[in-house]
Amino acid sequence: MTVKLRILGGGREVGRAAYLLEGRERVLFDYGVNFDEKDLPQLPLHVRPVDLDAVVISHAHLDHVGAAPYLFITGKPKIYATRPTLDIARLLTIDFLKLNAAVIEYDMLEFEKMYSSTVFVDYQESVEQGFKLVFTNAGHILGSTMVYLETSTGEKILYTGDVNNISTWTLSGADFLPVGVDTIIMESTYGGRNHPKRHLVEKRFVETVEEVVDKGGTVLIPAFSVGRSQELMTLLTSELPYVDIYIDGMVKDVSEIYLKHRKFLRDPGLFMKTVENVNFVTKASERKKLVSKPCVIIASAGMLKGGPSVYYFKKIAENPRNAVLLVSYQAPASNGHKLLEEGRLPELELNEVKARVEWYDFSSHAGRDGLAEIAEKYKASLKNVILIHGGEDDQEVLKKELAERLGGDVKIVTPKTGDEVVLSP
Repeated sequence: MTVKLRILGGGREVGRAAYLLEGRERVLFDYGVNFDEKDLPQLPLHVRPVDLDAVVISHAHLDHVGAAPYLFITGKPKIYATRPTLDIARLLTIDFLKLNAAVIEYDMLEFEKMYSSTVFVDYQESVEQGFKLVFTNAGHILGSTMVYLETSTGEKILYTGDVNNISTWTLSGADFLPVGVDTIIMESTYGGRNHPKRHLVEKRFVETVEEVVDKGGTVLIPAFSVGRSQELMTLLTSELPYVDIYIDGMVKDVSEIYLKHRKFLRDPGLFMKTVENVNFVTKASERKKLVSKPCVIIASAGMLKGGPSVYYFKKIAENPRNAVLLVSYQAPASNGHKLLEEGRLPELELNEVKARVEWYDFSSHAGRDGLAEIAEKYKASLKNVILIHGGEDDQEVLKKELAERLGGDVKIVTPKTGDEVVLSP
């Protein structure tokens, strides 16, 4: 029987991850959204929920789960995910619908149907229903998984989802099964470059925070509510225990989910201690006091596109004693990107930003060499590498690196959305 992978989204693009394996069984890996230049959500290609034997959700980010509730308008497929993935996804979906309800055809009722249809799995757990699924830690965010699929016709497939193979302050690096794999469906978000050594980034970051606070300044860290904020909370409370750290925005709710599912953390005790030693902002009136004291404020949103981080930014931006430290990916049209490029944000009535502005690479994705090392682990049995979830330039760089490391017998493809890749005739 011919087994093929249909790219419903995430082909030569970052986000909108959706990959349908078709053979004797039909398994959908993720079903997410991305956003166009006008910040409007873009959906993956359609798939009929009645045709699906299983839907695997690798993690909670909207670019992997944001379209999945559509499957529950007319159907009720079986979902596989970790519990923290769906708990975090609920928070992100509520926020997503607040901004996009006018153009999205599902509501929270469909999300809750999806939640009730989910088979919750843990790391290293396997599920068999004619085919076999095994879930392992992907090291990306809390509850994120890589998925090994062994089909009923014998194909052995690894879907990486978003993967990070280095350990951070909150999460262990990805775990790999000691099995033979003939096809890897691999993300390539940063396939074109390597990240700097994490310990060097952390050292420079901590030194900057300490320097600004010691001189009486306020440090604003706009950060993603999921993952990045919890990592930096833990780093700063561990390395600078005498510095006052304030947390604002959705970070608090996400951190509560981290505590609830702390068995997925690298060091649960350390994170519990972190939460005890930071200050959560619960009232808008508290914000006014923070912008004039030496402290650290970690606030959503990470690209300065909204949330309390914009309030704080406007208050501290004109004082050279303060600092704005960007620690997340900055999309080309975002305020954070414009600030780094131009040093000002007239959209926020700031024609001159005098505060210190810096960006630090705290990526939760593996870089080029990390991705290549993942593929090399399966070199002995590998036949296909399908690069997804990455731009064309990054994929071409990674493809060349993989070809050199794996040799000419491995087929490496970079399909675009709408393409089909045959895995076995």
